[in-house]
Amino acid sequence: MGADGVKRSHAQAWAELQEACRPRSAEGDRSSPSLWLLIQAARREPLLSAMYPWISMRQLGVSASDSWEEWGREPLPAMFARPDTYLVEGRPVGGERVALETADPAEAVAFAARLVRDRRAARTKGPHVWSAEVEAVLRGAGWYPGRSVDTTAWRERLEADGFHIHSAAEEFLREFGGLTVGSGGSGITSAREAFELDPLLALGEDDRFGDWGEEIGRRIAPLGEVDHGRFFLGLDEHGELYLVAGRPARFGRMPEALENLVLGVMPVHMPDPPQL
Repeated sequence: MGADGVKRSHAQAWAELQEACRPRSAEGDRSSPSLWLLIQAARREPLLSAMYPWISMRQLGVSASDSWEEWGREPLPAMFARPDTYLVEGRPVGGERVALETADPAEAVAFAARLVRDRRAARTKGPHVWSAEVEAVLRGAGWYPGRSVDTTAWRERLEADGFHIHSAAEEFLREFGGLTVGSGGSGITSAREAFELDPLLALGEDDRFGDWGEEIGRRIAPLGEVDHGRFFLGLDEHGELYLVAGRPARFGRMPEALENLVLGVMPVHMPDPPQL
């Protein structure tokens, strides 16, 4: 949406993004020209230019919606601009994570468009298939297919503290509650931070979660913490996974969101409110 709440056309969204990311000076910021060239190439690709663009740090993605709340709900590939190279990351249905590294932004864009086309053609319903890398991390933390733990004690303590625990949070905690994953070095666009899925770590933070939920119009239930308490994790009633920090940031919708957290994908930060 534009600053005035009016829906933009795809062409307008791409034009605004390209202008916002236009390099002002090549000196001291080698990444900005790379991102700008990537946006230019994506804007010329028919499939991608018929969607809405969004950026987070040096990541360029596309979405069917122009709303921040809708970004990332489709597990579509993302393109990353680095000073001298471009990386395309995506997860095909039922397979390994696919990555392309190239010095040519047009090649990166063409590869991303092909992943989008293939993903839409292969879209199926059924149990989520984790990539081998993510499954190994989860199994190492104690997860296994069909895992189900009792959430009663968590729910009672949290609700007594003022939290609302919705069904999406209960479902998540039944399968993943109690797991701890250690830091795993560098990730795709950020470090692979340690996280602990114990919702009681957020006791006393109900005001923060409540205020944050009001700001984005969702009910966010606590799941645990990231980076040894530096940030909290939360889940809304639609299955969106959030980093609870100074500004709202989303890892996407479950189950792909958990893959993003494990693999070190930078969450998408909510745009700052317009200056009046």
